[in-house]
Amino acid sequence: MQKRAVRIMADLNPQDSCRDAFKDLGVLTVVSIYITEVILLAIRNLLRNRDIHKRETRHGNDFNMPTHKSALFAKKPSYAGARLYNMLPEELKNLDSQVL
Repeated sequence: MQKRAVRIMADLNPQDSCRDAFKDLGVLTVVSIYITEVILLAIRNLLRNRDIHKRETRHGNDFNMPTHKSALFAKKPSYAGARLYNMLPEELKNLDSQVL
């Protein structure tokens, strides 16, 4: 549905790739919006390693990843957001959440 709208706005044929059209129009894909939103959810609501103990560690800026026994828990947006945030490079982790 989103690709169809972008193809109409960019006047592309159905066979044409719309990857560049997304960039030119400044539109995020649905997957990109989901990733951004779950990372921002994690930043606003979850505990980081530095909040659990007061020692300075290498991974103090990362989120605490609780252990789980089910695949359903791993699919939760909060868990996915923490996992995705922990995968970001340090330069992005040090940015303010307003900039993200």
